[in-house]
Amino acid sequence: MAAGQVLYARFEDVYVLKFVGSIGFTDQWTFPLAKSLRLFIDRLLGQDDYENIVVDLTECEGMDSTNLGLLAEVGRLSLDRFGRKASILVPEGGRMMRNLKVTGFETLFTLLDVDTPIRNDLEPLREVSDSELSVARMLLEAHQALSDMNESNKLMFKNVLEALESDVARLEAEQAKKEKTKG
Repeated sequence: MAAGQVLYARFEDVYVLKFVGSIGFTDQWTFPLAKSLRLFIDRLLGQDDYENIVVDLTECEGMDSTNLGLLAEVGRLSLDRFGRKASILVPEGGRMMRNLKVTGFETLFTLLDVDTPIRNDLEPLREVSDSELSVARMLLEAHQALSDMNESNKLMFKNVLEALESDVARLEAEQAKKEKTKG
């Protein structure tokens, strides 16, 4: 699988997010993309000058659960802000469409059977790094968003959520201990 890339563009009042390659853990760890996507979503939350979000997965070979959870947040953002589903462009017969259907993305997105990728002027999301605690919190939030989509996901990600909650608690305790010894 090719290493992943997340691209974006704004066309008038529509934001486009395009996922290319394998997004997540592969031969080349593309985890900083998840943090970049998190920051992009946070930026969208602070803006009100757009009317729709389209996600292009026509060239996405696979996506890990963290990025799926962040994608679920994009769908929730669209529903909350505009009262309608965002759209995902994805070939019907592919693995990505199956994964989206199994995890319940039809509740947050309109899944459109499209083979032709968006090729306009798209820019890559800038990769960013962050503290271990901040990343752990992002992982927890993304998996919580994925889990909240339906009961099946709650069961599927129950153990993952428990492990992530434990990791966040451990890192928070370590950070508090460091701050206490500094002060």
